[in-house]
Amino acid sequence: MFKKLEIYLDEISHYLTTSKEKEEISSEIKSHILEKAEQEFGEITENTLERVIAAYGSPRQVAEKYMDDSQIIAPVFKSHLLRYTAMLFAIHFGLTIFALISKTSMLIFPFFYIPKMDNFQAFFYFPMTFIYDLGLVGIVLYFVTQTRKDVKLPWPKLNLNWQKMAESRQEKPKIILLILMLLGYAALVWVYLRYHTLFFISANFKEPESLLNPDASKWYSLALLALLGIGIVAYIIKFFSNSEGVNLLRSAFQLAIIGVVINTPIENPFVEFPYYDLHTSANVIVAIVAILIAIDFLKSLIILGKKP
Repeated sequence: MFKKLEIYLDEISHYLTTSKEKEEISSEIKSHILEKAEQEFGEITENTLERVIAAYGSPRQVAEKYMDDSQIIAPVFKSHLLRYTAMLFAIHFGLTIFALISKTSMLIFPFFYIPKMDNFQAFFYFPMTFIYDLGLVGIVLYFVTQTRKDVKLPWPKLNLNWQKMAESRQEKPKIILLILMLLGYAALVWVYLRYHTLFFISANFKEPESLLNPDASKWYSLALLALLGIGIVAYIIKFFSNSEGVNLLRSAFQLAIIGVVINTPIENPFVEFPYYDLHTSANVIVAIVAILIAIDFLKSLIILGKKP
């Protein structure tokens, strides 16, 4: 077999799904190319084949032409993908909450395995849960598509206008807002450099009193500056590339920072404060921030997943 033709057919096969299709389609393309080379140039050589292949189209384009009638997920089922995923994720979410409350693990074979974890670990478990549920629904729809039968699936109605949401998140960044963000961030950096903390009991800056002990003040203040800094960097990047991928990366890095903070606890971080449980309040605040960032992360995943 001619080397250039062999390489070309091999590249096309990478875009085909099943081995049967690969063999049949590769054989058909090979015959067409050889026949065309002989008809147009009178002989079959590496040079004549190269010219025919160049005119035949890129491997991906050729594969797409042959795969028009062979969908991984049929177009009529693609709209079910996110709706079914949302329903499955809601069930998964509820079971995870139950597992957290009961402080136990849960196995529902072959669908779910929910490990025993604490509340903070759960916030990082939920995004992975969504990705798993999306993959599971995709596999089911793939097999339904491959049955080649007139299968009718229930149509769950969810009033979620993802296109409108995506458009609202693609608004052009404003220079005045960036300036205000940079000024605010610079003020926070100045406060940290001068007082070595961003958390105060008193607003009296002549003799400020830190809410946290020295080690905790530095650690949590730097973590807060990192979270805000990532948000500002992402906003700056949007002036050059205003894509949903920027939002996804921003949320991912912010979740990573919160994960590091949660998994690096400092013993007795708060100063003594009578009549009020500061530790509980801090946990609630961190939990709310983690949930909001996780929701934003999921929104970005969905919007990117719905793009053609």
